[in-house]
Amino acid sequence: MAKRTKHKQTKKPKAPKHLDARVKLFQSRLRADRIAGVLLSNPKDIRYLTGFVGDDSWCWVPARGSGLVVISDMRFFDHIPQEAPHVGVCMRGMGKGKKGRQSLADAAAGLPAIRRAEKIGVQAPHLNVPTRKQIAKAIGARRVKDYDDKLLTQRSVKDAGEIKKIREAVRIQQLAFTEVRDYIRVGMTELEVCAYLEYRMRCHGADGPGFNTIVAFDGHASHSHAIPGPAKLKKNSSVLIDWGACYQGYTSDMTRVLNVGKPKKHIAEIYKMVEEAMHAGIDAVGPGVSLKEVDDASRDVLKKHGHKLVHGLGHGIGLNVHEQPGISQDEKTVLKPGQVITIEPGIYLGDKGPKAGGVRLEDDILVTAKGAKNLSDLPTALDWTII
Repeated sequence: MAKRTKHKQTKKPKAPKHLDARVKLFQSRLRADRIAGVLLSNPKDIRYLTGFVGDDSWCWVPARGSGLVVISDMRFFDHIPQEAPHVGVCMRGMGKGKKGRQSLADAAAGLPAIRRAEKIGVQAPHLNVPTRKQIAKAIGARRVKDYDDKLLTQRSVKDAGEIKKIREAVRIQQLAFTEVRDYIRVGMTELEVCAYLEYRMRCHGADGPGFNTIVAFDGHASHSHAIPGPAKLKKNSSVLIDWGACYQGYTSDMTRVLNVGKPKKHIAEIYKMVEEAMHAGIDAVGPGVSLKEVDDASRDVLKKHGHKLVHGLGHGIGLNVHEQPGISQDEKTVLKPGQVITIEPGIYLGDKGPKAGGVRLEDDILVTAKGAKNLSDLPTALDWTII
């Protein structure tokens, strides 16, 4: 049986207002869909609704009331009451003899609220097949339903606290980048530049990088998701850096290009095109504007210059580096105040030959009630890129 471990604190405090508002909005959908509750397995969603940041844990969210329960193990015994003192706690049993630690599915099945529930939702996209089968066996296949919880859509609109954290992530990443800009020297490898950038972000208070940092020299920059390697920086090389900081769980995401000495003619030419395209996309952002319109604004600039945008123009950011909404040619949904998106056009010329290379520029944009606010303020002028 799962252990309903008690801490010294016997009376749980009320949930913080911002978390309570998120839970109530989520619960309204559960009631509308006639779901007794949902067993969350996505750590990002658990953090979003409770404040608990641990992994290998689930959370029961009932359709009514404040009876949220985090199902975890003794590794997080002290973490949960510190990070989410308002939730209930269910610790998995360790088992006896040859039996291993109790599964999350069996621990969940032992909760009184789940035993009473007629229909229980699960996050199928965040469960592997064996775990999904464990849940069905422990709770009863007929009582378990793969549920579209729409939390990704809910999470796409940020509250004031979330926006503040993203702003701080942007501030940290930009500060670290200016230090890297002064640090780079001919002879350094992509890996060295990447390591120093991530180190400086941590020094300024980041949890760590928001994602795998991209540092790509010359032709390597034509790979939109290049992996830093042992290539050495040469004079008159271009350097594409796509990086972000994670601050208290929230991620920023920017891209800049630097040139070691005078930029090569073909790089300078496409750089100006990409810069024009990025600002055209940013200028198109606003509440009620379709994502396709924003995508078209940048794409049309590149098309005018004889180039194609080979990927979507951008994406939402938050607890994940790629969140809703996605900005593409086919997306006709409209932007809402509180969403934070990237605008990141690029031109890629291939990784070999005299005109190899690539340029991408990216800023983080907050959709406001009246328009948009660029959270990034690093320069984009070509002259500024020269080091």
